[in-house]
Amino acid sequence: MVTKIWSSCMPKPSSSPNRVERHHFYLCQWQSSTQVGICYLLYRLIVAIVFLAMLVCSVLDIGRSEPMFEHHYAKWWIYLTHWALMACTVQAWLAAIIVTKGLMIDRNEFEWNIHVARESRLHSVYWIAYTIATVYSFIVTLVYWMFVYDSSKNRVDAVNLMVHVLNSIIMLIDLTIVGHPIKLNHAYWTTGIGVAYTLFSIVYYLAGGTDRHNDTNIYKMLDWTKPGKSIVICALGIFAVFLMHFLCYCLYCLRVWLYARVCVQGNNSKSSSNEKITSITRTLSSMEEAQRENFLNPTAVVDLKESRHDGRGPPRQVASLR
Repeated sequence: MVTKIWSSCMPKPSSSPNRVERHHFYLCQWQSSTQVGICYLLYRLIVAIVFLAMLVCSVLDIGRSEPMFEHHYAKWWIYLTHWALMACTVQAWLAAIIVTKGLMIDRNEFEWNIHVARESRLHSVYWIAYTIATVYSFIVTLVYWMFVYDSSKNRVDAVNLMVHVLNSIIMLIDLTIVGHPIKLNHAYWTTGIGVAYTLFSIVYYLAGGTDRHNDTNIYKMLDWTKPGKSIVICALGIFAVFLMHFLCYCLYCLRVWLYARVCVQGNNSKSSSNEKITSITRTLSSMEEAQRENFLNPTAVVDLKESRHDGRGPPRQVASLR
C-alpha cells in the first residue's frame, strides 16, 4: 500500500525496470551531479576509519574503565553489541571501496567494459551488511540503555559511548544521505541474525560459557536457567527487530519523499520534460522497480557502460543489471 501511495505521487521513468542506476550505490541521495563527489568519498573514508577505530578500541578495551576478569578479551565476540559493531565496520569499508570504484569509473582509470559477476556480489554483500548494521545499531542502543545497562556493573566510559551511542548516530546520518534503498523483503536477513544469536546464546549456555564478568548469562535478561521466560524475550526481541527494520524503511521513504518534493520539484520548475524524467529516477517508485530480488542473485552481472548522449552534456555512465 505504501508503494502504491508513493507511485501515485511520482511518475514512473521510461527506463528499463531491470536497470540499477549508479547513484543507488555510488552517489549521495542529495547531490545534483551524476559524478561521484570527492566530498562524499571523503565522508565514506572517514566513516570507515571511525568504525575501524571503534572496533579496535572495543576489542582492546582502549578507553574502558570497567574492572575486568580473567580471559575477558576472549569473550568479546559473545555480545550482540559487538556483532552489530562488526557489521558496521564491514559495511563502512565496503561502501568506501564501492564509492572509490565509482570515482575510478568517472575518470576512466580502468577498463570497465569487462565487468564480472563479483562486482554484483560486492554490492550485494554491502547492501546486506548495511541493512543489518543499520537495524542492529538502533536495536543495540535502545535495548542496552533501556534493559541492559546497570550502573553497578557498567560505566559510562569512552568505549561504552562508542559502541552504544556513536554507532547509532553514524548509521542514522548514513541512512539520511545514501542513495540506495532499504527494502522490506530484506527483513529476513535482520530477523535471521536475531534467530542466529538466540541459538548461539543457547549453545553457549549449555557449553558452560560465561560473560566477561564470569556471570553465567551473557545478558541478565537472557537467563536460560528459566527457558520459558528467555524464549518469550527472544521472540519479542526478534519481533522488535522486524519493527525496527520497518521503521528504517519508513525513514528511507521519508528521505526519498523529501528529495522528490524539495530537490526534484525545484529542479523541474527550471528544466525541460526530458530532464524531469532523468531527475525523477531517484524517486522511490523507480527504486522499488529497479531493486528486484534478482539483484541478490550471485549469477547476476553488472555492466558499467555509457548511456546515449542527449547532446546536453557528457555521456553518463550507468550500471545495468541483467
